[in-house]
Amino acid sequence: MVFTVGLGGSGGIGYGAPMDSSLLSAATSPATARGWAARSTSTRRRASVVAAALALAVVGTIGPASAYARPLRGQSTTPAASAAARAVPHVTLSSVASGLNMPTDVASPAGSTDLFVAQKCGGIRLIRNGVVSKAGSIKALTSCDSEHGLLSMAFHPKFADNGLLYLFYTRRVSGDLQLSEVSVRDSRVLVSTIKPLLRIRHRESSNHNGGDLAFDGRGLLHLSTGDGGGSGNEFGHAQDPHSMLGKLLRIDVDHGRKYAIPAGNPLKAGQGRREIYAVGLRNPWRMAWDAKTRSLWIGDVGQNKVEEIDRVRTGDRRLRNLGWSRYEGRLTYDAGERLTKGRLVWPRATYRHSKGISVIGGAIYRGSQSPSLSGYYVYGDLSGWIAGFAVADKSQKFQLDTGKEGLLTVSMAGDKELYAGFMDGTLYRVTAS
Repeated sequence: MVFTVGLGGSGGIGYGAPMDSSLLSAATSPATARGWAARSTSTRRRASVVAAALALAVVGTIGPASAYARPLRGQSTTPAASAAARAVPHVTLSSVASGLNMPTDVASPAGSTDLFVAQKCGGIRLIRNGVVSKAGSIKALTSCDSEHGLLSMAFHPKFADNGLLYLFYTRRVSGDLQLSEVSVRDSRVLVSTIKPLLRIRHRESSNHNGGDLAFDGRGLLHLSTGDGGGSGNEFGHAQDPHSMLGKLLRIDVDHGRKYAIPAGNPLKAGQGRREIYAVGLRNPWRMAWDAKTRSLWIGDVGQNKVEEIDRVRTGDRRLRNLGWSRYEGRLTYDAGERLTKGRLVWPRATYRHSKGISVIGGAIYRGSQSPSLSGYYVYGDLSGWIAGFAVADKSQKFQLDTGKEGLLTVSMAGDKELYAGFMDGTLYRVTAS
């Protein structure tokens, strides 16, 4: 199997400013160079530069060039001559496992130290006490080409009582997005019990599927979906309230025949799909719920210039609009695109494509092993670096040059620790001192 990675865009990071992204392609043949995390014409042109496996250049800086110097491999970058910088954590990666197959997500039941790893081609692995074993597989239900595959998974908040796991993947043949429920017993995913809950038509293009799963503090399940693919929102889904593509969806999996619409969802009957909680997303690959800020933090992959991190507060009935495709970050992308519904939410952070190629959204650290990292939103880029900023003081930020390429996920597991998975099959815990 040959992996070709398309590059895209350039830029610098700003907090509360615009952000843009690019393309990841994990293709099953050398001729297939479609973006898994994003796709654009400029990105595809750059793919020819990296025909070798994972020929990505690791980005060395994040933020204004005057404030940062290129870090040594394995060291954090901190702002020079800044008093606040002295409090910035020194971040490193601690090896957890190798030999995985393109880990796209890491999850575990609340409070558990067991790690369940989703792999792009449908396999699910269990890591317990450093030992990797098979936990299940949905390879018969999904495909592994282009941006297709097992995208994410989430354990029910009451897993100890009901044993339920939720999987988000693309369906074999059609490419439609599929949310399914499955039982887990004795750490084994019982694929024979799988119950499809929600199917979203996605057939115009193979890219921009999203997508992640996150339960909030009320036990409601959120799903992030891409805009249907192609380039530049060419199919018009992102601002269309009658389409579930390019959206943040919210459903109640504890009620209804398959699921119920939460009473607080913003759209009423006749206004659009009632599953919708926010509109205007491009390709929200990773997101995470944070109880302290009562928000979802979303890494939305950009088009030509900007990668962005969005914060969506939950708990009220107000529809949010993340702005795509009128805006790419805070830059106007398509002045002719009308924002159809909802209150516009500007990105919490952005960076240009001179600094990265495709944002890999993360989570706010709330674990116990690295106290100095507490309250930092930690994320990364497909090119390999990992970065973070303190949500209470955005001037405090770091970047780690990992010396690796092909970052696919920064996931929070049940122990509230953060785990970084790479395309080469390695998995690390993010640590700090």
